[in-house]
Amino acid sequence: MTPRVEFFSRGVTIRPLDAWAEFQAAENLERVVWQMPDWRDAVPANLLIAAQKNGGLVLGAFVDARLVGFAFSFLARDAAPASLKHHSHMLAVLPEFQSRGIGLELKLAQRAICLTRGIDLMTWTFDPLQALNANLNLWRLGAHARHYLADAYGEMSDGLNAGLASDRFIVEWKMNDARVRACAQTEPARLDWANLLRDGAREIFSVAFDAPNVPRVRDQCALDGDTLLIEIPAQINALKTASLAVAREWRARTRAVFQNAFASGYRAENFVYAEQNGARRAAYVLRRDDRR
Repeated sequence: MTPRVEFFSRGVTIRPLDAWAEFQAAENLERVVWQMPDWRDAVPANLLIAAQKNGGLVLGAFVDARLVGFAFSFLARDAAPASLKHHSHMLAVLPEFQSRGIGLELKLAQRAICLTRGIDLMTWTFDPLQALNANLNLWRLGAHARHYLADAYGEMSDGLNAGLASDRFIVEWKMNDARVRACAQTEPARLDWANLLRDGAREIFSVAFDAPNVPRVRDQCALDGDTLLIEIPAQINALKTASLAVAREWRARTRAVFQNAFASGYRAENFVYAEQNGARRAAYVLRRDDRR
């Protein structure tokens, strides 16, 4: 059984779930956050509690006594080189408690507990078109991505994912690396889009706006240079509402370019925002992977 360890931050208590009712609350929270119409989409409470008792980790974020967020990871094996890791399958925060840093605190608590268990690698997947997730994972946590899964989970019907192919990045979080340790201690400095361009970064997409929240790729450059900027919509959910067809164009464009970039030896290492001509822009920062 997971020992009781608690973390306190900004009025939020984070600790492993314990009581059966807490695991049921986590299952219900999944359905709310992902807007799941199909009961089969949720990880059931009985699996969560089984994982908790057998090397997995199910953390809850509590405000007063209410579960407002949770994170679920399980013990896994990294293929190359063969070593144990944790794979984080779910992280969710109730909509009314989002943008308060609770997701960050859950990830940091995952890291702290895994390190005490001798686990220094965590992986997870996320939709590369979700800018907020990219910002948390790559900029704030110091993780990186160098693998792309096309249609990773097949057709999805939940409210967050319906309409687009379920493409995913595989994130690697080396929890004892110097950059990750620094990110765990304090918020890292932000990269500046204009400075990156002055230093020789190459913008892969030329983007224009058909309307507010409707960016569109007009042209594309070759993958060349040490640093690439690959733009994505800053608000993919708003774009899906405005034009699902354009959102699908972005999925196809970015799938091709990320697959080519990763195959060519680049990895996504950071994330950057910019305000240009009244529009919010967002891009991945890719650099050559020195380990290849």
